[in-house]
Amino acid sequence: MPKPETKFVKAHCVKHDRYFGLEVRKVGREWKVVNMVDLPDEDARLLSSEVKQDRFVSNENLLPCSRCGSRVVGGCACGKKTRNCGKHADYQLDCLYCNECKIDYSLPTRSAGGVGEGEVVRLSQGQEVKIRYADDSPLTGLWVGVGWDPAVGGGENIDVDSSVIVSSSNNASFDLVYFGNKTHPSGCVVHHGDNLTGRGDGQGDDENITVNLQSVPANRDRLYFVLNIYNCVSRKQTFGSIRNLYIRLSSLTDRKPLIEYPVEGNFSRYTSLIIGCAIRTRDGWSFKALGVGENATDVHHLATHCASRHD
Repeated sequence: MPKPETKFVKAHCVKHDRYFGLEVRKVGREWKVVNMVDLPDEDARLLSSEVKQDRFVSNENLLPCSRCGSRVVGGCACGKKTRNCGKHADYQLDCLYCNECKIDYSLPTRSAGGVGEGEVVRLSQGQEVKIRYADDSPLTGLWVGVGWDPAVGGGENIDVDSSVIVSSSNNASFDLVYFGNKTHPSGCVVHHGDNLTGRGDGQGDDENITVNLQSVPANRDRLYFVLNIYNCVSRKQTFGSIRNLYIRLSSLTDRKPLIEYPVEGNFSRYTSLIIGCAIRTRDGWSFKALGVGENATDVHHLATHCASRHD
């Protein structure tokens, strides 16, 4: 039998500023907590949560809350705890369920003992992190770079176009920023031009987009970063002809890279790709690496697919 897929989530005790590492395992469509370990502060600063969902519950291999029986992480509201609760006390499993325990999706903090200045947080498919500086202050402007190379022996030049779908989680309405409409009416997204061949060969981004997060209209809370192949039907081209695909989010003020997602996978069946999504919540903006293939025939078709998603 194949080994069950496991990932890592970071939990934070808000009351005592402690961290816990939660090992999560895919059970059906849901990730469940299967193990909990104490996480030293110096390790917690360098780690980020690998998956995100509306709530986490513990698997049956872990005991529920000893007082109320809850299995929801951070969901126990018992008035009195039975453990010795404190920053330096040995953790007990009930800490997992205490309503002071929150899942932490912040970016790793750079420090001399860990991730060095100028390094980036590299995501894999499904991971989500807050769009913030290392000191946890939010970014207001992004310089987004997208890059790719044509596969060796790919034949005719392949014209890949990057676009941004500005949409809402509440309805299917959207605005499209692409090579034919380079600036959103609010100014929140500006497309800086179309690369017709993708022949950057590793020498920098192929296309760039500016994002002003503060200018995103109140009725929009999703920014989908997508790619599609121009004239894919007549040219009979797919993303199997593309390699070295990535998206990189940098600070707009100094262009220093902060988040990078190298898109991996077999997309030979697909003519378009949803790379990732910037998501606005009450806690600010985050970025989720998606890497989802689609068979949209043009960017307008692709935009309708994105607007119906609920990432």
